[in-house]
Amino acid sequence: MSKFARQRGLSPLGLVTLLGLSTLGGGCQFVGATASNLDALHANEGRHAFVAVQESNVGWASRTALSALTRSLGREAIQPNPSAVEDPVESCQELLEQLSGFDSDDFNTGSTQVEYFARAAVFDPWPSSREIALRELGRAGQRLGLGERPVDLKAAETSEAQADEALGKLVAATRKWFESRTGEAKAELEATCTEVAALPLSVRDGLRFLHGVNVLLRAAILRDPRVEPLRPLSTALQRRLVAQTVARALLDAPPIADGGSDPGWPSERVQAAAVRAAVRYGGERKLAELLSRNPFGSLGGERLVAALDCVAALGLPTPDGEGGALERERWANQIYVTAVEHPDGHVRLAAMKALGKLSGRGLVSLQELEWQNWWLAEGRAAFSAGATK
Repeated sequence: MSKFARQRGLSPLGLVTLLGLSTLGGGCQFVGATASNLDALHANEGRHAFVAVQESNVGWASRTALSALTRSLGREAIQPNPSAVEDPVESCQELLEQLSGFDSDDFNTGSTQVEYFARAAVFDPWPSSREIALRELGRAGQRLGLGERPVDLKAAETSEAQADEALGKLVAATRKWFESRTGEAKAELEATCTEVAALPLSVRDGLRFLHGVNVLLRAAILRDPRVEPLRPLSTALQRRLVAQTVARALLDAPPIADGGSDPGWPSERVQAAAVRAAVRYGGERKLAELLSRNPFGSLGGERLVAALDCVAALGLPTPDGEGGALERERWANQIYVTAVEHPDGHVRLAAMKALGKLSGRGLVSLQELEWQNWWLAEGRAAFSAGATK
């Protein structure tokens, strides 16, 4: 088992034998194959392996079924042989794109997607892989309603020891319920799930918990009532992980602070992807929060283009509270200055598109003089703090 996989805290895997495997019908079997291939491809702290087990959907399904049979007979499970991976980075990105193609409206599939995309967004050393993951986490945030019900990330995270204790308690309660199926055992598991859902887990610990839950969800027979108490916990873990990983990606700091450096972090492209993901699920509220926290002058080219693209799509929000109108006026002025003065043509074009949205006429011109005339004649007055909206 790889170190990357062991990070999850795999104690819940022992419970899989209590559930038995499904008949491997439906799409979940292929989600399992993709997840298995991603596990094998990430050998050490998320880095890619050049020798790994990579199975086809049919091969994975057949091996999984046969392994379940051999385990039920008290024999050692079948272990496939690893092979050389010619281009691990390309393979990883293909698997992430494959994972994104599954139907996230299926509960188990959506939960598995969040687990692997959150892991890639934080731990994968290649910016292009993190970009894919963040794109999909933005979609997941929409599905999970993070715009309407944001997750509070202000509380101090639980320690690893506290998380280990909670994980042991969850495993024990799950085992008790699966084996006894009494009303008391179910109530105990539901209470434990509620307790775990309220914990401010770190990204690493959140991934450990969600992986354990996902293993059980994928292994259970379709609509098996034994896993129902775990679904609300899965949703809570998904919501927190999406919010955490997107927030972290806005800085795109390396996951291990070892005093060294890595050319994969930070990446402006990844930071830009995080801006788009956050606004995708958070809408105008999240855009206002990002603009308030990151003035235009502090944003690099890619991040600035991403913020301007969001303004072009949604318009310019007005922050809540006293001073919100003044803040909006300042943003409008900064967009105008960016459109006519920024040295990067790519950024100027994005700013002009944003001004096109603000003009209310869909006006998009590449002529700086036209924007100067519009700003002096209409724009400045329209976005002044005292203007009637």
